[in-house]
This record gives sequence, C-alpha cells and structure tokens, in this order.
Amino acid sequence: MARPTEFNRTRALEGAMQLFWRQGYTATSLQQLLDTMSIGRSSLYAAFGDKRGLFVEALTLFSDRTNATLESVWSEKNPADAIRLFFECTLFVEPERRMRRGCMMVNSVLELADVDQGLSELAVTKLDKIENAFESCFARALEEGTFQSTQTPKQLAQFMMTLNQGMRVAARKNVPKDELLSIVGTTLSLLRNSMPH
Repeated sequence: MARPTEFNRTRALEGAMQLFWRQGYTATSLQQLLDTMSIGRSSLYAAFGDKRGLFVEALTLFSDRTNATLESVWSEKNPADAIRLFFECTLFVEPERRMRRGCMMVNSVLELADVDQGLSELAVTKLDKIENAFESCFARALEEGTFQSTQTPKQLAQFMMTLNQGMRVAARKNVPKDELLSIVGTTLSLLRNSMPH
C-alpha cells in the first residue's frame, strides 16, 4: 500500500484557513481544499480526519492568532489604548481584501448556527476567550486606577464584544474604512466620557 505523499502540514493548514475564511465552511468544497493545500485526499484524511476536522483546526489557528494579538496589546495601561491597538492590529492594518472578510469566528457563528451547531458553538467558545480578555483588561485598569467606570468589567467587555462583532460584519458589508475608524473613535470617546469626573 502506497504511503501518502509527505507535505508541510503547517503550510497546508494555513492555506485551508485562508480558504475557509474567504469562502466559509459550506461553500468550500473538498476538492478546493485539496487544490489549495496541494495534497491528496488520503493525506488530508490521515492528517486532519475530514473536512470538518480540518475546519476545527483552521478555526483554532485563526483564534490563536487573534489571542496572540490580544496578549500583545493588553500591556497598555489604559483599556482605551489597548482597544484602539486591538482594532488597528486585527482590522485596519490588514490588506483591504482581508479586512472585507470580517472575522472567521464571527462569520462561522452566523453561517453555521443552523447548519452545524457543534461548529457554531466552537466559534462562540473562541469568541468567549476574546471577551474574557477584554474583561481582564478592564478589571486590571479599574484596579490600578488607570480607568474608571460605573460599569463592571463584565459589562464593559460585553459592550466591546458587541462592537467587535458589529465591526466585522460592517467590514464584510464594505463599509468604508474611514467610517469604521470613526466608529472606533466614537466608542473610545464614549468610554472616556463615561469615566466619573
């Protein structure tokens, strides 16, 4: 029995992630994945199980990269600065074509809620990690006195996640970049104005 051709797993997974991010889970065919990853069917099955297993790994890769960005910006003492940097790093510094894709996690929740509940719930779990990071940022800033608010860290984090998800959907609707920047600016202004004087 012939062995599957060796391939660069990391590079193949990267290609699959980009394809799923661009097209979504349902619209991406197995053949498109094989062509993009430059591997045979047997290699895909041996390395990832099936299309669904490959998608789980691709979504996890996307989530891990987002969380790595979060870790890099949460060193900011003021959450308003951290939030600004978060959007700059995950949305505005991306090439226009990638910005228009939105967020793979948000896209997956919207696409798969009625298609594959398990995958949709996985995407929700990945988004929850971002919300938890927002909450930790606000909690630390409130404790250190670099930020003040009558809202709890949890409430502030939920507000920011609603904004985050809305921004990603707006990006997919081709809302102009300057309008998206304005939305972030308005949000940061609201946060600063909500601080007790």
